[in-house]
Amino acid sequence: MRTPRSMKPPPDAPQDRNPGQPSDEAWRLADEREELHARKRRLILETAARAFARNGYHQTSIDRIASLLQVTKPTIYYYVKNKDEILFQIVQTALDDLDRKIAESQTDDFTARQRLKLFFWIYGRIINSDFGNCMALVSDNVLKPATRAELRRYKKEFELRVRRIIEAGLDDGTIPVKDPRLFTFALFGAFNWMPQWYSDDGRTNLDEIVEYFIEIFCPD
Repeated sequence: MRTPRSMKPPPDAPQDRNPGQPSDEAWRLADEREELHARKRRLILETAARAFARNGYHQTSIDRIASLLQVTKPTIYYYVKNKDEILFQIVQTALDDLDRKIAESQTDDFTARQRLKLFFWIYGRIINSDFGNCMALVSDNVLKPATRAELRRYKKEFELRVRRIIEAGLDDGTIPVKDPRLFTFALFGAFNWMPQWYSDDGRTNLDEIVEYFIEIFCPD
């Protein structure tokens, strides 16, 4: 008796999967849920950032954030643990946005001066966003010691990055300053103060102000 020959399944036949392997549809739905979760979490952070900057950290409760979003307090706690985490995530998101936009714009052939100008061109916009306003106007002293220490380490990484750019500029001659450390403080000090006085309805727009600051500190 002849043994039946094995046959390949037709092209439209369902493919065998491991018992525990999710379907393509399950993956797609999981991705959509994850994206929706991230969008809702960011909306909470944006709303909290505006409230913290406008009314103060201690004056803004979780109840108030929930009210602004027209959701329940437990809904907020589904996405964040407490106000400490909210403020930390606001600052971290602002700096992550900065990091991402720099990576998208910078190329390997940039001089140190070009990298410094790009950094603060983007930073000038970030610091005047909802997240940046909150970062500049709300002191991290309101945080619990452990959270505050972690956040300051995160901020310090960006300060050190700028200082390394300036030091590279000393080496290639494009940033002729005497003290990279003090120059770094001066740059961040000038830009971080902008939310104290800048207004969208002022006579000078944000692009012009950022360009003016850059030309003061990094003239051609």
